Amino acid sequence: MKKTLLSQKQKDKKVRCFTCQRKCLVAPNQWGFCQTRINQNGVLKSVIYGVVSHVNLDSIEKKPVYHFKPGSPCLSYGTYGCNFRCLFCQNYEISHTDGASLNLDNEKLLSPEEAIKMAQKSGAEGIAWTYNEPAIWLEYSLDCAKLAKKEGLYTCWVTNGYATKEAIDKIAPYLDIYRVDLKSFDDRLYQKLIGVPQAKGVFETTKYVHDQYPEIHLECVTNLIPTWNDSDNNLQKIASWIVKNLGKKTPWHVTRFFPYADLTNVPPTPPETLLKARKIGMKEGLEFVYIGNLPVDEEDDTFCPKCHNLAVRRTGFRTEVLGVDKEGHCSDCGEDLNIKI
Repeated sequence: MKKTLLSQKQKDKKVRCFTCQRKCLVAPNQWGFCQTRINQNGVLKSVIYGVVSHVNLDSIEKKPVYHFKPGSPCLSYGTYGCNFRCLFCQNYEISHTDGASLNLDNEKLLSPEEAIKMAQKSGAEGIAWTYNEPAIWLEYSLDCAKLAKKEGLYTCWVTNGYATKEAIDKIAPYLDIYRVDLKSFDDRLYQKLIGVPQAKGVFETTKYVHDQYPEIHLECVTNLIPTWNDSDNNLQKIASWIVKNLGKKTPWHVTRFFPYADLTNVPPTPPETLLKARKIGMKEGLEFVYIGNLPVDEEDDTFCPKCHNLAVRRTGFRTEVLGVDKEGHCSDCGEDLNIKI
């Protein structure tokens, strides 16, 4: 077990956790909502430090991240638990597994040093903490990120955006990519399908990352769930918010939903809905809107918004950088493509 970084002692040996926006007040011998933090005699401890559920070598595009070192191999790590309980989670086998139920004696622990060596041996150029929420793994991902930066590896959080600003301040100096889910602008989806009272906190934290840490590369994802977040009004609000608060060159991925976990009564997203969402995003002023989880002709390629030069071609997870210079600009007209090469 590892003492948590962001907690504060309260009366009667209770402890307040400040890792995510739930800010759980945890009584002695009790667990926080994510079930990965336990109060032991007035000290809040994480039980998942170094506990790795999944390791995979993927293209960075699979996160999805399209504008940071396109085509580069990235080693992805996941653990158990989450501070969300999304009814539609594609990784519910690990994200809905409580740390309280783990037999830690049977878990193989991976130290930060071992994680970095594994990444180097695999040929990865970077590391991502993904599959479940990296904020609940703050202590481990932070120690790994510090070592990764020393070894020249890039770092990526694939996040639901519900970390506190205090958690962001801890990880940000060692983070290269913040890939965030903007699930809906409407509170209804967060309340009914996730168990979070408001969407507001996710958007506020994302803006905080952009404003306070401009060196961190940002990309946003909205998984379109029919009847829940696919209305024109909701899509317009998300796209408009991204333009206003993150900038028109911020990539927005609109991805296809598939029935899974406890949300099997909703059909897959129709292709025409994804095409509509892309048009809405571009009409609102976004220059890079991509369709995901659906075979497309060119809606996952990167074109220069000024001269329409094909900058990056993607076929599945095969990536060809065709028209981008070393500064991340269009090689034909010099337009900034917001791409890190």
